[in-house]
Amino acid sequence: MKTSKSTVDTTQLQIQASKAMADLPPEVIVDILSRLPVCLLLRFRLIAKPWRSLIDSSYFVHLHLTQSAESKSHLSLILRKDSDLYCISFDSLNDAVELNHPLMCYSNRIRVLGSCNGLLCICNVAEDIAFWNPSTKKYRILPSLPSDRKRDSNMCLCGARVYGLGYDAVHDDYKLVRISQFIGLDYLSFVSEVRVFSLRNNAWKRLEDMPYVLCYTRKMGILVSGCVHWVVTRNLELDQHATELVIAFDVTNETCGEVPMPQNMDRKCQIDVGYLGGCLCIVAKYEDKGVDVWTLKEYGVKESWSKLFTVSQTRRIKSVRPLVYSKNGSEVLFEQDHENLAWFDLKSQRVKSVKVRGLPDLFEAVVCMESLVSVHPCRREDKKKQEAAGDLKNKKRLQIGAIGNQNEDENEERVKNLNFCKIS
Repeated sequence: MKTSKSTVDTTQLQIQASKAMADLPPEVIVDILSRLPVCLLLRFRLIAKPWRSLIDSSYFVHLHLTQSAESKSHLSLILRKDSDLYCISFDSLNDAVELNHPLMCYSNRIRVLGSCNGLLCICNVAEDIAFWNPSTKKYRILPSLPSDRKRDSNMCLCGARVYGLGYDAVHDDYKLVRISQFIGLDYLSFVSEVRVFSLRNNAWKRLEDMPYVLCYTRKMGILVSGCVHWVVTRNLELDQHATELVIAFDVTNETCGEVPMPQNMDRKCQIDVGYLGGCLCIVAKYEDKGVDVWTLKEYGVKESWSKLFTVSQTRRIKSVRPLVYSKNGSEVLFEQDHENLAWFDLKSQRVKSVKVRGLPDLFEAVVCMESLVSVHPCRREDKKKQEAAGDLKNKKRLQIGAIGNQNEDENEERVKNLNFCKIS
């Protein structure tokens, strides 16, 4: 089988780059590597053992994640339609590329349950759930839950169920929260059952029931400041203008509380929650005057709510979901009616549609950041031992110049066999 000229050129460039980096201090090399996309790092980790040891270390995984978050780089949009998932690079917004996700063997509708630090949680209608890192292609199927039908025969599962994915920084653990709502046969009583899955412990546990009724505006919880947020009501009210509120589930403490609403917001609306630029958002939809988007600039401070922009009711709007700021912060990319992507110019107050090749006609979009985060975290005691050994080993072995001393044919063969991404 012949090797293309572009592949050979790319291989030579990587070997030359490796040799060029041999004279750089280790801390400079680490800084350079931490700014690269995951697809390149997956190649580099197979060139030499010192690089693999570094790139696989929890220290570097965290450094790369922090670097990406601070620079707002390596972002992509994940779009869901039926049983398919698509990826759009935020840097270009040109093409929607279909992804091979771990539940593709099922011909069922796929749901995205949450996005956090490069990890996605997805499930199908059979409630098969997977933690998945689209950048590394690694995934993990969660253990199934037993039937959650209530013992009380007067309760029946009404079908309302929401999820939320969050990161517990204290215990270095990713947790999936599931709330299942049971409605009494008299339609006057309800139970909202809460369960939490720990990725580190690979186990579900039952928590105290939640005293709120789920709303159907959005089934995926929004993660902000270590808390997952949903829209709920306090009572079973059939009135479409029932008072809606936002609750926050603290992923670390595993407790629930209410989020203060904006004081100047007209409450005669349907609300949804979102995430934008590190801030919690409230999307208020009115029947006659469009959609307002509010942001909480300082989490936990009620007075820091401010209206960011309004999408006028030029035509009937079903939904608006803010996604991400532009690089210079002058525009907001949002999803409208599960059909379109558009930019809102914060200065001119104008909306500009985004044309993406291969974009499905109906979709739901979430933002995902590239990362090296593993779906198979080690136990805390094992992690401490590995970190201690890894730090000592890296100090002694992080001699990148050793790459240049290896057989060049061997390096070329290793690089040519990698197909994670194309280097241009």
